[in-house]
Amino acid sequence: MKRRDGGNIWGFDGSFMAFCDKLFDVMVLGFLWILCSLPFITAGAASAALYYAVVKCVKNNEGYAARSFFHSFRQNLVPATFLWIVFAVASFLLQLNIGILLHKTDGYLGLFFIVLYVLSGVYVTVAACYAFPALSRYDMPAGWILKISLYMVVRYFGTSLVLLLVLACFGMIVWKIPLLLFFIPGAMAFLMSEFLEKVLKRHDGRKY
Repeated sequence: MKRRDGGNIWGFDGSFMAFCDKLFDVMVLGFLWILCSLPFITAGAASAALYYAVVKCVKNNEGYAARSFFHSFRQNLVPATFLWIVFAVASFLLQLNIGILLHKTDGYLGLFFIVLYVLSGVYVTVAACYAFPALSRYDMPAGWILKISLYMVVRYFGTSLVLLLVLACFGMIVWKIPLLLFFIPGAMAFLMSEFLEKVLKRHDGRKY
């Protein structure tokens, strides 16, 4: 089989080998994300590094995947940790309130607050999906990244729904087949970047 430019698809420089190379990078980056997220407190920095490396190396064919990952990880460790703590604490408090309401209240008033806290939890989750990619891309303080991510959830509501759907689908896959956890993070970052890049490119402060 031949490419349109006359090159051999199955050759060393062919499109098949390029696809395999990208697939390998996605898998490696996903493994690095899991490894660097194990301390839990560093999961935010790992998420920012994963997105940075996926976009730069896999999508834009610039640099080496592992090197780019650790460059972003070190660069964003402090602000990403701050953001991660904010999102983790907010999620914990919301889940705690939902649990209390489920056991202590009934009727429509209790249902109203349960729904309110659930929607707030979804909002926080989607905001995190914006925050760490934005941190990897923008030269902004963590406080501004937090503000802009909260704004983007509402401003780009259609994209927010897509991100939530992608997150839910990949979460269900891991729930059904836990072994795929090693393949999911990179693939999810790649798919999300298809939508996130259209949003992030509309703003300044790009790092790559």
